[in-house]
Amino acid sequence: HFNRYLTRKRRIEIATTLDLSERQI
Repeated sequence: HFNRYLTRKRRIEIATTLDLSERQI
């Protein structure tokens, strides 16, 4: 359900957030 709900836009947003978090560490 969650995977299907996630759209490309959301995926990009999440990827960006994860990237920022990884860079912060």
